[in-house]
Amino acid sequence: MNFRAILAGFTAAFIVAATSDTASAKQYVKNVHGRQVVVHTSPIPVVLHRLVPPQHGRHITERELQSGRTPNSGR
Repeated sequence: MNFRAILAGFTAAFIVAATSDTASAKQYVKNVHGRQVVVHTSPIPVVLHRLVPPQHGRHITERELQSGRTPNSGR
């Protein structure tokens, strides 16, 4: 298997997991350091937003928000 086939498999698995009815993920908009970010309760949508263009805005998890790993935080 080549890298593209492996990447396509992982991407397909993430899409299936993210769109399944059993997974309940919520999102909300928050202003952090004067910048609007979309906060997700599940990391799966964040991974998809970071992998698949267009990557409009900044998508972070609640865990990143709570730990301070946000845009312009220096981390």
